[in-house]
Amino acid sequence: MSSNRRREFSLRQDVIIEFLMADYSDDEEGLVLDEEDQTFLEQDIDTGISTVEIEPGSASPEENIIENQQPSSNVPYFNWRKNSYSPHNFCEMEGYNFGEVHIFDQTSDTELNPVKIFNAATGFEKLVEEIIVRESIRYAHQNGRSYTLTDEEAKAFFGMNFVMGYHCLPTFRSYWSTDPDMGVPYIANVMPINRFEEIRTNLHFSDNSNEPNRTDPSYDRAFKIRPVIDHFNHAFQRAMANTKTQAIDEHMIKFKGHNIMRQYVKNKPIKWGFKMWCRACSSTGYLFQFDLYTGKKRGGTETGLGESVVLQLSESLQGIGCEIYFDNFFNSPNLQYTLMSKNIKACGTVRSNRKNVPKNMPTDKNMNRGDIFAASSNGISFIKWMDNKAVFLLTNFLSPTPTTIVKKRVSGSAEKVNVICPEAIIKYNKHMRGVDLMDQKKVYYEVDRKAKIKYYLRLFFDLLDIAMNNSYVIYCKLHEAKRIEGTLLTSLEFRQVVARSLIGSFSSRQGSLSSVVMTKKQISYTQKRGTPSHVMVKVSKRKRCVQCAKSRIENRTNNTCSTCNVHLCFTTDRNCFVEYH
Repeated sequence: MSSNRRREFSLRQDVIIEFLMADYSDDEEGLVLDEEDQTFLEQDIDTGISTVEIEPGSASPEENIIENQQPSSNVPYFNWRKNSYSPHNFCEMEGYNFGEVHIFDQTSDTELNPVKIFNAATGFEKLVEEIIVRESIRYAHQNGRSYTLTDEEAKAFFGMNFVMGYHCLPTFRSYWSTDPDMGVPYIANVMPINRFEEIRTNLHFSDNSNEPNRTDPSYDRAFKIRPVIDHFNHAFQRAMANTKTQAIDEHMIKFKGHNIMRQYVKNKPIKWGFKMWCRACSSTGYLFQFDLYTGKKRGGTETGLGESVVLQLSESLQGIGCEIYFDNFFNSPNLQYTLMSKNIKACGTVRSNRKNVPKNMPTDKNMNRGDIFAASSNGISFIKWMDNKAVFLLTNFLSPTPTTIVKKRVSGSAEKVNVICPEAIIKYNKHMRGVDLMDQKKVYYEVDRKAKIKYYLRLFFDLLDIAMNNSYVIYCKLHEAKRIEGTLLTSLEFRQVVARSLIGSFSSRQGSLSSVVMTKKQISYTQKRGTPSHVMVKVSKRKRCVQCAKSRIENRTNNTCSTCNVHLCFTTDRNCFVEYH
């Protein structure tokens, strides 16, 4: 059977265009289509018949079996042996502080807040001033439009979009509605809807005059979003040190408009959209590094895509002792050996038809649930474990022999039975969830602005949501280290504080609408808790602390607030005075 599993089928041009335009979004109905937008619509549409490529899913173990072959010179011959595991000695960097926050001085930055953390973790002010404002004005002038934009107005625009993420209405025009059950005065007071649409129409991130010709070998299909990708990659890795366990996986960005970079991946929740390769922390979902998949490379058939992605994203992990986990799309014995030679620990599932995978393993029908086949070669372990179906695993730092007992459900019933399982598979299942965790957090309050023509807007707002989530992870770490006073904010409250700060007191309206009354809780996050009129004094009589009493804790103190006339703790372990106010 041929090893090429790509399938082609023919469609008429009118059918393709009808399908691609199926995702109608009122968000772009009011935008003016300039010359650049027209090129997006016309790009890669051939006359008459077009070819559509369907990306295959996981190959079944019986398909495309490749016998062991002598690999290239930089990879040894794999002679798989049972019960002969010899671990590889990895060198780890001494004194490396995994997961340490780098953006703040441990001694000077004592008054940290969500707004300061967001700006430092994402480089947001630099992104607005040096990329968004400058290139948006340039883009408008290149298209013959008179346009100005200030840094404060751009920040207010993004603050409005963050508010729209957690205060959801059917369309963004609904926020300016005069209906009493629809309009949001807090948004409408910032700027008129026409100005909001004008900013979004001219939102741009690169200089079109510097874009290479499509026939140029250096042409980048992601040219229009590349400055934002480079900026966030640098900011995310600068903000926090690498964590001990990380996962590499794909992240899909939903997009049904027309673009050559759009992918179709079956058996995925998001089937149509852009594919982004991500390296994220397994426990928090913090995104360290990512890259956009722009399609098949030029100059022939693309080989080793999965391996090249892992090698690119793990380049900065050499020698520090990190463990990376990835699925069977990326994994192979050659990749495991290459990572081992670079002093990088790796583990992942693997497809049984990969080159150099053992071929002398027992067949599925000769194995019962819980049976294990293990072999080793050159410090690399291969495991075949039989569950409801066969699971294949490759790792360059875990022994294949340790096992444990897990509870597994019996097919067709609620009963659970004890099944023997390799510990390497347990560890893989625990640490492979990093990118999935990032996806899960992102969709809670995402700025979901559809874009069927300007693809880079959809990519930008997706990265903006991820940047917000990364900032919250850093905020939680700093709060855990007791460098931030008060109770821990939820993800929603953190986003609210940042959004309100970006908007601030900005308003481009000549006549403001009805004022927005802020609640006591909102004011508490935007103002400092203490005021000069509240002074702590000592008295002779000790009484119960009113702040501790809220948590039903018995603590007595002789410290009181002169204004509130209540007793409050003030010790090295408890600062109820600040928390109360």
